[in-house]
Amino acid sequence: MRKIGIIGLGHVGRLLAHQLLVTEAVDELVLIDQDDQLALGLQSDLADAAVALAHQPQIVIQDYAALKDAQVLVVAAGNSQLIQEEPMAELTTNRELVDAIAPQIHASGFAGVIVNLANPNEAVTAYLQQRVLLPAKQVLGIGTVLDTARLHRAVATAAKLSPTNVGGFVYGQHDGQQVFAWSTVRVNGQPLDATINGRKLDQSRLKVNADLSNWYSLQGLGYNAHAACAWTQRIISAILTDEQLALPVAIYQPQYSTYVSFPALIGCQGVGNLLLLKLYPVEEAGIKTAATTIQQQVAAMQRMGKDND
Repeated sequence: MRKIGIIGLGHVGRLLAHQLLVTEAVDELVLIDQDDQLALGLQSDLADAAVALAHQPQIVIQDYAALKDAQVLVVAAGNSQLIQEEPMAELTTNRELVDAIAPQIHASGFAGVIVNLANPNEAVTAYLQQRVLLPAKQVLGIGTVLDTARLHRAVATAAKLSPTNVGGFVYGQHDGQQVFAWSTVRVNGQPLDATINGRKLDQSRLKVNADLSNWYSLQGLGYNAHAACAWTQRIISAILTDEQLALPVAIYQPQYSTYVSFPALIGCQGVGNLLLLKLYPVEEAGIKTAATTIQQQVAAMQRMGKDND
């Protein structure tokens, strides 16, 4: 049975629950939010929507104990208004969130894979893993998956190709110390410095266009939801099917002694083998810089947590 929990029923949490339901990708949903009325309203709305479907999953709300036998738990909390003001502004509020939910997740006996969407993603994922007391391979964040998708789209648009023809990764820190690993980018199997479709692609312009994609979403909608939902469902599918899908998620990377966005294989165990690709020295240096920033953020959350104990 495909059982998935979602904590946080804001834009992304609600959209993800709806998408899992209408695509018949789940047999039981466990929905949890600090607002009881919101959780009840969503449960009722989704149950009405399910009447139109051949497959009608069970929908449970506000019950941490029901997470015990779930395969995947998505933490989708956050404040989109804070992101518009400052990408790292959610550090304090999401530290408080983790302190509130982690003991209840641990007490439930949950032993599946946690996918964290809360920002700053790598640091919050690290702090969450420490608080829920699960092995690091079972706690991952969405990391730079969206940043990588934006890169692929920027390259594809410039080369006038489908994004499916583009490979490569953004490492480091989501919406922070991003490392566009140009050494890993391939277009139609060719390195980026080759002539693609009769064009020479400008790395600086590609990065600007990739960043603009995020800016347009925040300015126009006030939040990122649809892309985050789509890629979260892709990660969930990889876990449930043991796909061993390569994505640059937020993981514990022993080389840097912290969580950092780094490509790894995702399957039923959570994080599998890391993709240890040969990078340019400047790219390796950039990842180290991102790791240092993430370590500082985790340390700040740990201090705040102790101050409130």
